[in-house]
Amino acid sequence: MSAKPDKGSGAEEVLRNYFLSLGYFVVRGCKFRYEGFDVTDVDLWIYGKKSAVSRERVNVDIKNKKTPQALERVFWAKGLQDILGLDGCIVATTDSREAVKQFGMQHNIRVLDGAFMARLAKSEKSHQNRISEEDFFILVKLASLGKLGGDWLGIYERGKSLLLDGLSFDSCNSWLDDCGYFMEQSALVDSDGLPALRLLYLTAAKLLVALDFILSQHISADVNSRVKILDDGFRYGSAGKGFSQRMSLMMSSLVRGVSNDFELGKSIERELDSQIKSVRADVIADYFSRGNVVNSLFELSREFEAFGFAIMAQKPDLLSSGAQGVLGIIADFHQLDRKKVFG
Repeated sequence: MSAKPDKGSGAEEVLRNYFLSLGYFVVRGCKFRYEGFDVTDVDLWIYGKKSAVSRERVNVDIKNKKTPQALERVFWAKGLQDILGLDGCIVATTDSREAVKQFGMQHNIRVLDGAFMARLAKSEKSHQNRISEEDFFILVKLASLGKLGGDWLGIYERGKSLLLDGLSFDSCNSWLDDCGYFMEQSALVDSDGLPALRLLYLTAAKLLVALDFILSQHISADVNSRVKILDDGFRYGSAGKGFSQRMSLMMSSLVRGVSNDFELGKSIERELDSQIKSVRADVIADYFSRGNVVNSLFELSREFEAFGFAIMAQKPDLLSSGAQGVLGIIADFHQLDRKKVFG
């Protein structure tokens, strides 16, 4: 069972493999959404760890056509980079005109031209022992019964789109919830392809990339400071504790204003506070604040991504000890039995 990609999709797989071989974390086909509408696709979103304090996020535009309109793609890619607040952009094209590369260089845009693409297609760097995005879609569709079975692909696609919204705690909380869902599904669904586990790995990979990005901005923080940053983020989201408290007070005041019932307003305020405190953010904050874990987040994200697209899906007990530790703490956060998760 293998889906034959079209010419454009084939080029995307070739370039994804190439950037993976260079040590990047790579996601293919991220949909940029605005107010519920799919606006455009980012062919490749790549993330790199340049140093202990420096990270790189880049959008890659790929046109593998006889008439690629390369100069127009340069404009498009640069505009998308600016809108998304990324650190750079790359245009991959079949066009081999020197003027296209020169134009890109003048505007700080890397252009991978037709000659490079032709060489890359024959290079070992463009071919890796993994399934394609198309084959991955087939595995998931067969296992989940489409939208009737929980819309696994829809969750996967929304998870990819979150990468374009910014690597924030709001996105982390969404991926954390999705990890819990796919953990439960992997324990319920028995399949040779183990697609629920693949989805779990790929979702965990995005969560770790976001945490790596967030914590890279607090490189000088000690363990206690990192615990607080993570606890507040997972408990209150990107807006923070102050915003949550203000919203709680506002809702309480509105209820008292409408019902003229002081106790009702206070009970709502207490209930909201109780729900926030019930979030087991301390469990996950304590784990991800550890120095050895912080330093390994990026490489672990690449490991999870590789397992997600492995030719033969693997059970969690075959992952590295670091990756197993991540899945274990996510299971603890969701109060799931580790024995069931590790099968």
